[in-house]
Amino acid sequence: MSQPEQVPPEQLPPEQRPASEGKREGEPPRFNLEVAGENAQEAVARLKKSVQYWVDRGRYNKVRIKRAGKPVLPDIPVGALVAFEAATFFWTGLLRAALVNVVGRVFFEVELINEADEHYKKGVEHFLAGEMREAEELLERALKIDERHAKAHLQMGVLHKVQGKGDEAKLHFARVLELAPSTDPAREAEVHLKKL
Repeated sequence: MSQPEQVPPEQLPPEQRPASEGKREGEPPRFNLEVAGENAQEAVARLKKSVQYWVDRGRYNKVRIKRAGKPVLPDIPVGALVAFEAATFFWTGLLRAALVNVVGRVFFEVELINEADEHYKKGVEHFLAGEMREAEELLERALKIDERHAKAHLQMGVLHKVQGKGDEAKLHFARVLELAPSTDPAREAEVHLKKL
């Protein structure tokens, strides 16, 4: 089976171009998808191309489709969408119900989700609350999903440093420098490394 053609965002139709490319650090790419009742299958094909482009450039594992800020479907695993298995589900499921009584075009917001980010954020919350065991479990879960998550490595390094596990902390800080050089997390990792 051949690889799907990669389409840069500037060559996508306007309705599929990213609404944001993560303007704030850690913010996932989002773009709009225009669907008319008669062309929903074509919209799924366009969605697949757009998602493939962004998945190849990041660590996203789910697609969330919203209308008026609310999800219209359960999150779709990226693998299912890219394999085009989600097309039938997409058209016959809740999205079709959302389109049945609509005349004209409907705009959806498509957001790529990285589950590792969710675990990372919860891990930071537990760390700040002093719940180190829970924080460590969540950060480990984030790194299992996305081993290249620089912020999770940074936070894990800080957690190990606080626990007095200097060697383990150094490994995580070094990983941040390798994964995300010249970024704020890398600068913070360098400061921690100098203090160890």
